[in-house]
Amino acid sequence: MENSVSDRSLSAAKADVIYGLVLGVMASVMMVHTFSSRYEVAHLFGDVSTMFAPRLLLGVMIALSAALIFKGLRNRGGDVLESVNVPRVVLTFLAATATTAGVWFIGFFIAMPIGIFLTGLALGYPGKLALAGTSLAGTIIVWLTLGVFANVALPTGVLF
Repeated sequence: MENSVSDRSLSAAKADVIYGLVLGVMASVMMVHTFSSRYEVAHLFGDVSTMFAPRLLLGVMIALSAALIFKGLRNRGGDVLESVNVPRVVLTFLAATATTAGVWFIGFFIAMPIGIFLTGLALGYPGKLALAGTSLAGTIIVWLTLGVFANVALPTGVLF
């Protein structure tokens, strides 16, 4: 007997809890990483450093993840989401984990385009050429915004 998509689908409440946990764990790991000695922190105005904005945004991401978890726990059941199934959740989490490990080991410039592309594949985006262009453009935009204009040192990786 063949498994249909609905056999692997999640309810909206379960999806909220799972995605909240995944995003919360990822944001927490990134928050801890901002306190690493690998960052060159330039102080802008007294005690305010270039890490203030990333830490602020990650704090908001952790709070929103907690809100998503509580929402999912409060709403039992809910509609079944055909597009959110267990294999897609697992593949997305693995792609995000591989991207994070890649940034740590091989650096931002190599890992991010590959990671964005893999995450897009895991989420089921059909246009691979557009996805490749978006992953390269997104990496360049983040590099220009943070690395050039904000003067934030992006991770270079421990291997290089």
